[in-house]
Amino acid sequence: MKNFKYFFPNALTIINLLLGCVAIIIVFRGQNEYHAAWFIFMAAIIDFFDGFVARALNAKSEFGVQLDSLADMVSFGVAPSIMIFNWLNMVLTKLSEHSTYDWISANFIQNLILLCSLLFAVGAAIRLARFNISKSEKNYFQGLSTTAAAIIIASFWLIINSETKWISSLIWNIYFVFAILIILVALMISRIKMISLKFEGFGLKNNMYRYIIILAGILLFIIFGLEGILYSMLLYLILSLVTQRVKTA
Repeated sequence: MKNFKYFFPNALTIINLLLGCVAIIIVFRGQNEYHAAWFIFMAAIIDFFDGFVARALNAKSEFGVQLDSLADMVSFGVAPSIMIFNWLNMVLTKLSEHSTYDWISANFIQNLILLCSLLFAVGAAIRLARFNISKSEKNYFQGLSTTAAAIIIASFWLIINSETKWISSLIWNIYFVFAILIILVALMISRIKMISLKFEGFGLKNNMYRYIIILAGILLFIIFGLEGILYSMLLYLILSLVTQRVKTA
């Protein structure tokens, strides 16, 4: 019975893993990535609560840390990489309707898309490996978390056919996709301190930015719908960079 308390957070972590697997299966079966994106979002919610439950039950363990990182690699590393591959191919297909590619250039671009897609998985692996050996990531993350990076990728899939013209034009711009990919990978492997959403308590003093991000995220979702998810992630990035600068000033 003493070790039974570890079952709950580990069970949530396994659910996170399974949700990521389902997202991958959906993409491989050629179904709508819109649905795969929702499974990644559900995995992100579960990922938040498995850590919360572990801290609440005082059930943190080395096994749980390793299991969590393995699950995150699938849900927030591999699954988004596959979605990026499809995203880039869709953008390329749309571009080819207005341009002509010979066999060599088309083959080169396909290989470039594959390498760029895999780059996200590599960045996620480096980020998670660093997290596993870090002893200081309690009140902050060192580099953008894989969960946050995956949510950003998934949010683009939710609004890929947005009626907002400027958003739609960016999503279908191959240079924008490449830029987003490079920025996210760079942030994941960077040493920049990002706000951690891990609650150790509920006091306002130590959790002010966490409450701002969560409440603003809910408000943005209510106002802008699915686009609000992307806006909330941008707010998270801006607040993290601003607080980092304030602390080092």
